[in-house]
Amino acid sequence: MTRTMASPRPHKAARAISALLLTMGIAVSAAGGTATADDPAPGVTAQSVFHAEGPHAVATSVRTNPCQDSVFGMVQHIVVHAFGNRDDLTCTQAFPNGLESPIGVNTYYPADIADMSSAPLIVLVPGIHANPGMYDAMARQWVSHGFVVVVPYDFFNSLAYVPALGVASAVLADRDPNSPLHNRIDLGRTIFAGHSAGGQAALQAGTIFPGIAALIDPTMQITGILAIEPGPLAIGALINVPTLFLTGSDDFVVPDFAWVRWWQYNLTFNAPAWIANARGVSHFSPVDGLDNYRSAGTAVAWLRYLAFDDETAKRFFVGPDWLLPMDDTYVSVERNAHANSMQG
Repeated sequence: MTRTMASPRPHKAARAISALLLTMGIAVSAAGGTATADDPAPGVTAQSVFHAEGPHAVATSVRTNPCQDSVFGMVQHIVVHAFGNRDDLTCTQAFPNGLESPIGVNTYYPADIADMSSAPLIVLVPGIHANPGMYDAMARQWVSHGFVVVVPYDFFNSLAYVPALGVASAVLADRDPNSPLHNRIDLGRTIFAGHSAGGQAALQAGTIFPGIAALIDPTMQITGILAIEPGPLAIGALINVPTLFLTGSDDFVVPDFAWVRWWQYNLTFNAPAWIANARGVSHFSPVDGLDNYRSAGTAVAWLRYLAFDDETAKRFFVGPDWLLPMDDTYVSVERNAHANSMQG
C-alpha cells in the first residue's frame, strides 16, 4: 500500500504536467466534450477540470421539488443544514416525502442518445432514508458527460438487491424496442456508485455482479465502483474491480479513519483501489449543491477514466506522476499496490 499525503509542493514532473494541462486548456476527449480549468493554485485540481457540465442535454421523466414541502423532508432539510449544507435539498414524491411508491428506479440519459452508438451505465444508489431526488443534480451531471444513470431506491438503500433493481431496469430498457434506450446502453461498461448506505450497496454489488454478469447479459461487464462515504457492510477483500473511495474530513458519520479504511480500502487486495479524503466535506456534502461538494469533479474524473479511458482523467489516478496527491482539495490521498503498479 502506498500512502501519499496531499501537499502544496508537487515535484517537478507533476508541476510540468499541471502546466501542460493548463496551457492546453484541459482538453477533455471528444467522448464527453471540453472543460477548462480555473487556473487553480498551486496546481490543477479535479474539481476545476471536471466539475463543468458535459456537452449532452439530459432527458428524464424525474420531477423534483423542495424537500421541505413535506414534513419528513423538512426534518431532512434541517439535519443536512445543521451539518453545513448550503443549498436546499430536492426530492421526488417517493414516500415518505410524498405519496408515490417508496420503491422504484429513476432513469436519466443523454437527450441525444439516438445519435450515440451507446452510453455506459452507472447504477447510483442513494443513502439510507434518502430520497432519490436528492441525487438529481449528481445524476444530471454524469449524464451530461455521456452516461446513462439509473437511481434505484427502496428507502433503506442498504443491500445489493437495490443496485440489482437498477441493473434489471436498465437491461429491460435496453431490450425494449419501444424505449429510447433500446440497444443504446453499453452494459459492457457498467459502474456501481453510491453514497453512504448506497455506497456499501454499490460495494456489495461490485463483489457479486462480476461473477454473474454474463448470466444477466452476455455483454455485461463491471468496470468499477465509486463508493462515496460508504456504510460498513462491505469487505474490501471481496472486491475484484477498480474502486475509488471518497471520504470527507468533516464526516462524523463515516469517518475517514474508520471501517472505510479498516476493512474496505485496506483489505482491497485483489483490485486497484484509491482513497481520497476531501478537506471540509461532511457526510451530507454529496447531496448539497455540486458547487459545494468538493469531490464532485473527482467523481466525474473517475467515471470518465473507467468508462472512456479519458487521458486527462487518467492522469489523476495512474502513473508515477498522478495528479490527485497534488490536488489541494484533499487532506490525504492513497492508492494500493495494484493501483501503484499501473502505468500511465
